[in-house]
Amino acid sequence: MTDEELNSVPSWQAIIIDFLEEKYEADFSKYLKDSLKTLGEAYDKQGFLVNEELAFIFDTRRNKKAAEQNETDFIQEQLTKLQGFNERPTDLNFDELNSEINNKQQELKNKYSPAVWLTWAADNAKNVSFATHVPKLTHSAIDSPAFFDTSKAEKTTQLTTSSLNNAAIDGAVRGNQYAPIYQLLELERNGEKLASQFSNPETSLLTEFSENNEQLQSWNLGFAAALNDGAPRAHFLLKQVYFPLNETSIESNNYHLLCNLVSSSKAQALFEFTRRNSDESFKLRGAKKYSDETYFNFPNRASISVTASNHGNASQLNGKRGGRLGLYSCQPPVWHSQVKPPIYTTSFFYELSRNYEVQETIQYLADFLTRFENLQLSIKNPKRMRWVEEWLENLVDEVLVYVKTIQTLPAGWTATEGIKLKVEHQLLLDCYRDDEEFAALKAASAWQAIIAQDFAAWLNNQLRKADKQFTPTDSHSKLWSKLFTANFREELDLKNLTAGVEQ
Repeated sequence: MTDEELNSVPSWQAIIIDFLEEKYEADFSKYLKDSLKTLGEAYDKQGFLVNEELAFIFDTRRNKKAAEQNETDFIQEQLTKLQGFNERPTDLNFDELNSEINNKQQELKNKYSPAVWLTWAADNAKNVSFATHVPKLTHSAIDSPAFFDTSKAEKTTQLTTSSLNNAAIDGAVRGNQYAPIYQLLELERNGEKLASQFSNPETSLLTEFSENNEQLQSWNLGFAAALNDGAPRAHFLLKQVYFPLNETSIESNNYHLLCNLVSSSKAQALFEFTRRNSDESFKLRGAKKYSDETYFNFPNRASISVTASNHGNASQLNGKRGGRLGLYSCQPPVWHSQVKPPIYTTSFFYELSRNYEVQETIQYLADFLTRFENLQLSIKNPKRMRWVEEWLENLVDEVLVYVKTIQTLPAGWTATEGIKLKVEHQLLLDCYRDDEEFAALKAASAWQAIIAQDFAAWLNNQLRKADKQFTPTDSHSKLWSKLFTANFREELDLKNLTAGVEQ
């Protein structure tokens, strides 16, 4: 940064004064808004708001301040306008009201004068701590100190707090009334936090506001307390694990007590990454066009509510997350190292029942069907019918993937002794088997219809498991068979399928 740029950056003193003025403005504005709202209720109760000019003053949707106007000036202007009307509640005395407002204004000015407010903040800075791990995110009643992880990651193969670049630092406060102290210490100048300035107990940063050196030293020590939260301490509400130190630990009762603390810094990094990429992914899906951008998906994601209200009481970053923690599936990919034919099952469709995508689609279909007991009514609407068709197409796609996978096995695997798979299923899955007996079965039997019927029976069975309220009917079976046949027609035509091999 050049000298010219450095000179253009406000001083710490100017930044602190701006901060206190904003706090004063926010509190005074809230007081005036509440006062105007109370007056509006009194005017309305006594029927004065039939006057459109009076009603306009209290109409916050239409009566708005100018862009450059101060909020408190605007509200005081509305209060002044009220005094020009003869209509007013009988118990309203504007002289008393103005006196109350002036007293409140002076009270807030005194509260947010630098010397007074900094004294209060320094005395209570011990109730604020900067941390990466916050015990209150496990249980709000835990009063153990928060923990600041300063370790450096030696391995980057796992996502840990220490492996994060520019990790967000949380602020744990023992009550929401201390949140402004955290906000003060979070003020930034040239990339440095105000909190870091108090690591030096002799800093003269607040000299301009102090009356003497004794007060300055008291402030420095007070704010430094926010940087040192004391030794880590366990709590009975924390999740605790007793870990033996060696093989003889069981007999000697020699254990480490390990407490699993929630990393608010890591939770915030995941929250921001997910929100950012979820928005981008939504746009990519909505465009329905090819894109060379990376697409992120977060399957089986869930969340838990850490706090029901006043989320900032647990921690400042918890407030930004709306009191929720994201839960992400850490299941490893399912690798199919061996393709095993369904020799010992009568229907290959039941091999699909373990597929997560299949289970999810069936659950959607089951929920839909139980809402509309009469199938004909549920599919009479073209939009609803399209939903059903889409779910069936997804299921048939999964069947097709499975069939294609099994068809890659060496021809003749169905000749295995003791095979339980139905002959009709063998004809589809072992389509390249060319012995005379098998070829005769292909030509003679109506195996395609059996496949479609078995699909319908399997689907009805899975729907019953997904929702016990579902009762399959002949109409369901006929519709499943029809849609299956329509989407699986090419695979059921083995003459064309095997023709390319014979050529």
